[in-house]
Amino acid sequence: MPGTGQPTERPEKTVHLRIDPNDESTTLEDVLARISELQRKHPDREVFFDGDEYAICSRPKRVKQAAVH
Repeated sequence: MPGTGQPTERPEKTVHLRIDPNDESTTLEDVLARISELQRKHPDREVFFDGDEYAICSRPKRVKQAAVH
């Protein structure tokens, strides 16, 4: 939408796991292990930690276009 500051074409984001910021038992190692597991399960998706959502998310990987010479 024009004027919203958002790109008009945005890949769909999937939330895989929300993390409770008050749960002190969840470690960075736990989060990184879960990200690695999801990367193996979904090689066609970009897996990342979304700090705004406090969640592990993914979206379809962008297809890189070949350079035109």
